[in-house]
Amino acid sequence: MINGSLYPHVSSDPMVCGGAPCISGTRIPVRTIGSYVQMGVTPDVLIQDYYPWLSKGEVFAALAYFYDHLPEVEAMDIAEAA
Repeated sequence: MINGSLYPHVSSDPMVCGGAPCISGTRIPVRTIGSYVQMGVTPDVLIQDYYPWLSKGEVFAALAYFYDHLPEVEAMDIAEAA
């Protein structure tokens, strides 16, 4: 379960993206946001060029969740690739 007070813009629903943590109200998994940042895309560029409907708060909440749960997120990627 995702703690709404720690990650107010992140939610998980088994009916959305297979239950992967996403930015609330979207189908954008937090691992997508984290992966872009790991490739060198800045949060400002993410908002400006990729997801202009997202707020900085949503992007940074997704990044906080991504980095706080990195082993779990990486395990999800490995499980999907198998």
